[in-house]
Amino acid sequence: MKIIDVATYINPELTGLDALNERYQWGERNQKIFRRFLKLESSCLFPDNTLPELLQTALQSLLAGHKEKRSAIMYVIYAHSLHATYPFEMRLIEQWCHQHIGAHVESLSVTQGSCASSLLGIEFLQRVLDRKSAHEAPQYAILLTGDKCFHDTVQYVDQNGLFGEGCSATLLTNDDNALGLTITSLAWNTLGAISHRTVSSSREQANAYDRAFIPIMTDTIEQALQAAQIEPQQVEAMLPYHMSPPTFDRLVDRLNIPRERIYRKNLYCIGHCFCGDAFINLHDYWRLEKQRRTGGPILCMAAGVAGTFSALVLT
Repeated sequence: MKIIDVATYINPELTGLDALNERYQWGERNQKIFRRFLKLESSCLFPDNTLPELLQTALQSLLAGHKEKRSAIMYVIYAHSLHATYPFEMRLIEQWCHQHIGAHVESLSVTQGSCASSLLGIEFLQRVLDRKSAHEAPQYAILLTGDKCFHDTVQYVDQNGLFGEGCSATLLTNDDNALGLTITSLAWNTLGAISHRTVSSSREQANAYDRAFIPIMTDTIEQALQAAQIEPQQVEAMLPYHMSPPTFDRLVDRLNIPRERIYRKNLYCIGHCFCGDAFINLHDYWRLEKQRRTGGPILCMAAGVAGTFSALVLT
């Protein structure tokens, strides 16, 4: 399966760290850690827009460049971190599919992996778009990401980072001849006994997650690289997710990937956009900064607060 395009919706007017502190009142300690240690600058928020408005904007932006493919788009998946089913209670995604694509499209929600649910969505699409015959016509699917920072539990994480409201829409296909990035491997790991953290957590559980993060994520990435038959030093770019930036220096050090391969453009300025970080970064690195590419493998990763870890290799 291939990724053939990505569209994003990022507010060009980012909300600065001082304004966020005034809004969230996270205290002097967090302010010093965010600014001096994590080097965070701002976050992408849309205070005057609803979640359906943000998602539809990203979807329409993607579809505008692929009008000829609409009849072959079979699935639209919304990957989100928060377990609420909104906007599906109003069947908005289904309505958008009928309005902009066609009544044949099946829409569904993926949320079981928290912020790693987008890569879970890709694994699902790999299975349902598996072509039985080379003579079958190619099919397409769209993966949507984006959430709102509507509650204090999804606005910032003490001593770790900020959340953001950036959205993405990604077009995938089972057409082996299409131009794009091939999904070469996808690996998963799960940290047990903490799945309830999406409802309630404690300092002990948070510490356990933090201690386990580097070893489990390292193992997950190694599995993905081994499945793709790629050595760590061959990775052209590592696309991080936007929480606790120094963690990724430690991670690539363990993997023997040079630190300069970490793609840092959005790491300090747009916040952790839930399920969307990998695809927002992929859009900017692959689509906007083509001159940086050497043609090597791209490594994406995601981790969910409930203990889901995933790594994706694109070639």
